[in-house]
Amino acid sequence: MPNGVTGTLFDTHSTQIEEIINKNVDTILPTLDPAWRDTIVTSQGVGPASAIGRDLKILKIYRGGLTGVVEQARPRNDFVLYGDATTTLGLGDKMYTQSVNQVWPNAMDGPVNRPYRLGVNMRAMLTNLAITMGELTAEATPAFIGDVIAPKLKGFAQNMAHTLCNYWYVSQNDGYCLAFTISYVGFDGDATNGIPTNEGRLVLTVGNGAVDRFYVGQRVDLYTDSSGASVRINDSATTTATQKISTRKNLFVGAVDELKGQVTIVGPKASFTNSSDSVTLGNTATGTAGTTKLWITYANSRTDASTTLAGFTGIAGINSWMKFGDANGSTSNKDNTLLGSEADSSNAINVNVHPEFKSFLQNNVGTLTEHKLRQYIRRFHAAKNKYGQSIDCLIAADGVWLNYEAQKIGQYQLQRAGALSSLSNEGSEDGFKFTFEGRTYNGYTSTYIEDGVVYGIKKGGSNWKRYVPPAPQGVQAMAEAESFIPFNFVVPALTGTSSTKWPVLSSTGQLTEAMQMPGMIRMQLVPDQAAGLKLSGCSYDKVYSS
Repeated sequence: MPNGVTGTLFDTHSTQIEEIINKNVDTILPTLDPAWRDTIVTSQGVGPASAIGRDLKILKIYRGGLTGVVEQARPRNDFVLYGDATTTLGLGDKMYTQSVNQVWPNAMDGPVNRPYRLGVNMRAMLTNLAITMGELTAEATPAFIGDVIAPKLKGFAQNMAHTLCNYWYVSQNDGYCLAFTISYVGFDGDATNGIPTNEGRLVLTVGNGAVDRFYVGQRVDLYTDSSGASVRINDSATTTATQKISTRKNLFVGAVDELKGQVTIVGPKASFTNSSDSVTLGNTATGTAGTTKLWITYANSRTDASTTLAGFTGIAGINSWMKFGDANGSTSNKDNTLLGSEADSSNAINVNVHPEFKSFLQNNVGTLTEHKLRQYIRRFHAAKNKYGQSIDCLIAADGVWLNYEAQKIGQYQLQRAGALSSLSNEGSEDGFKFTFEGRTYNGYTSTYIEDGVVYGIKKGGSNWKRYVPPAPQGVQAMAEAESFIPFNFVVPALTGTSSTKWPVLSSTGQLTEAMQMPGMIRMQLVPDQAAGLKLSGCSYDKVYSS
């Protein structure tokens, strides 16, 4: 009797007792970051399709600067106040002739604004989902426990939503990497630890603390660093120049331990080995691993054989739009141009040339105090008020607001006044609000943001807009997908039928029992106001499980 006492009456008659298995199978899926789902998505507008032009490019025209001529009248004898000339020729006692000496400023001396353009390239993601005849058969069998297809479709929809949520936060400057690793604590095909020798398994500590960016089933790549020339470890080719989509080896997120901040990467053991690379990902004898930092990105997010960061592409998020410039006026796309390395070179905006687009940056903040926050917000609005720019939302990494409150503890007083002590009002109120100079800023916590970072953005007034190209005739939406995801199955458009499925054929062109459901997401996020605020190096209070 596995869960009872051997020799009891129930044990003796166990074969007569019905074993009941719940037919409802719970499926655990990741929920989206509340700061993204409840705040950013709900406030987003939709850009007009008519603004998308040739090559599916969004071109925005800007003008900046004053025009015309404005001068003081006094140097011209205030003639608009008192008139111009006095009598120049008297004609008896009753007449005189006039002359005019003063003139208005030369209209041609005034400056004329030169328009400049911002080009935003559309981005897309390709999707596919496999369903087999065996799964459909199981679904149709009454004795089979739980649904098969519905959880699969739900997981597929959540995969898309989770991916878009991540792209809101990751930075193009780092190749849209999800995280870097600071230590290896796992095993690679170590049979002594119960791992099959043909399976590669690597447990990584997430160095930026953004462990919620990962979930079971994510397809990922591992790179030696965040440069475009870095080598992909899970690749059969040995150099960047020869690595392509076709040479990639499959890796997945196998488990996420949020309590310890660790992510397990799994795949065939061969996926972890690259004999020509300097990184050693595992040792089957000891279960240890190398010490070189690795960067984790989404699978196949780099253009084939690219050696620059522009080879990594993705839908733009806040780090693609926040650019801070530098003291020497560099023209580096990565650091100073809106959209970074993905900028349209013919229609780019460099914030050193156009500082009205520049964002506020403060590094090495340390403990974020109320006074510091006032300083930073004050500087932003003092600089941006004349452009009509503002921020209304502060999103901080896990632990930042907790540390912010902790430094205030020494300022608290417990009022007794002869009364008994009480703990009925301990803790913190829900949410974070900061009011300064007539503006209230709503604060949110995100576990998707890297440690010690605070973003200040404008979300009101539908500042952030989703631009989506018109869908081809015949494509079909997906009921399970979130409403903000412009997803379509493409098979109906390609076949002229209503089915979203297409057979998977063997290498010899013969029919298999599998079907595929290819789809696409086409969109771009573009703000009316790109300028925002970023604080990094903030102290944070966060602990992990022992």
